[in-house]
Amino acid sequence: MSKDESLDLCSVKTFAEMTGVSIEEAIAWVDDGTIPSLRLAGFRMVNLARLREDLLKGKTEFSAGDYRHV
Repeated sequence: MSKDESLDLCSVKTFAEMTGVSIEEAIAWVDDGTIPSLRLAGFRMVNLARLREDLLKGKTEFSAGDYRHV
């Protein structure tokens, strides 16, 4: 993980609030690999850098299993 990428993380709760989905739905997306995440200091964090990169490359659909846990 690059230094810049480490700044592009957020908690699952924050991601849910930013996107307007329930915390339970955001947790489910992280658990099943629908959105990119990684573990940092024992906490599962949403990887906004990778999500943004994929969106900029044209990714429009996100499905369970798209992202393996790192």
